[in-house]
This record gives sequence, structure tokens and C-alpha cells, in this order.
Amino acid sequence: MSRRYASSSLRTCSIAGLAALTLAACSTTPTRFYTLLPPPSPSTASPAQDPAFQIDVQTVAIPAQVDVQMLVVREGNGALTPVETRRWIAPLNAEIRAAIVAELTNKLGVSEISGVAPDEHLPLYRVQVSVRRFDSALGASAQVEAVWTIRASRDAKRSATCSSTVSVPVAPGYEALAEGHQKALIQVADAIAQGLLALQSGKAASACIDAAP
Repeated sequence: MSRRYASSSLRTCSIAGLAALTLAACSTTPTRFYTLLPPPSPSTASPAQDPAFQIDVQTVAIPAQVDVQMLVVREGNGALTPVETRRWIAPLNAEIRAAIVAELTNKLGVSEISGVAPDEHLPLYRVQVSVRRFDSALGASAQVEAVWTIRASRDAKRSATCSSTVSVPVAPGYEALAEGHQKALIQVADAIAQGLLALQSGKAASACIDAAP
């Protein structure tokens, strides 16, 4: 074997080996995706026939610090770390909205009508949620702070702006963290549901009191 051929062969082997090592490294850290939608539980669903009103949940506002598809984990007092291999299955604000819509429609037995024409015979409430804090401390807690506003489309007196702060302890692991945020958003949505019921009953003054998680 000539020296030139041997050198070429070694170079080819080195490149092939480097490529194999790169592929092996990538294969050991697959990207995992998480959702804020909890598993469906048909046994707890409210009956949807003859709903008393309908809702339209607007696009959810979220802090710029977590407005990425990667999970952003708090480490210490000031460090926030986006985790490249751990991602939400959809943009975070869309996931939060979907989780809130699912809980409201399930708990209240009402329709969410965004994208379709409302039923003119039913009261319509528009719900705007602004998440002020979405904090993820791995192995410690999932915390959500949100301000939410409910407005009746045909009655300006039926409106309320309230806030919810929820912190859920979580076990170690990203799955536990995602589940903790699912539980926190269920509590926020339940508070919104109580606010909706208070407004529908003509008790605007007590919407935030009744809605406290």
C-alpha cells in the first residue's frame, strides 16, 4: 500500500468516525415534547346540552422570557435556562390557551366559539388572559401568575378583572414539571369559571372573590 493511499484511507476513516460519533451523540439526547393539556377524563365532563352562555377565549399573553418553545427552567435566583431537548408541543401561549379552554368547556358545559359564529340566542363572554409569570423550578415548583378579564359582549356591567397566583410542588423530572403546570392552569381556569358563573348570575362585585383559587 502506498503512503499516499494509506494517508487518504486514514483521513476517510477519521471523517467517518467523527460522523459516527456525532450521530451517536445526537441519538443519546433526543428531543422530548410536552403538553399543558391534561389527559381527558370523560367521567368528570359536565353535560353540554342547553348551555347557559358561550365563551370566546382570546390569545393569551405571556412573558417575553418564556416566549419560546423550549422549556425555560429557573436555576438559582437569577438564572433562566432554555432546555434545547425539552420543548412544548406547540407555542407556549397556544398551549396555555388550549389548557384553559379545555378546563372551562369541561367544567361549565359551554361552547368556546372562537373562529365560528356565536349563537345569537346565548350570552357571550370574552375572556382575556395575561400570564405575568410562568416559573419552572425543576424538582421544586410550577408557578403561574395571571390576570384575567371577562366581558359580556352585550352588557358592559357584566365584566370583571381578577388575578390568580398558583404554585404547585413538583417532583424531580421534566414530566413532573409539565404535570405541575397542567395542575396550576386547571386552578387558574377554575377561578375563571367561578368568575363567569358569578357574572352570569349578576354578581359582578363578587366575581373575583368567588374566583379566588
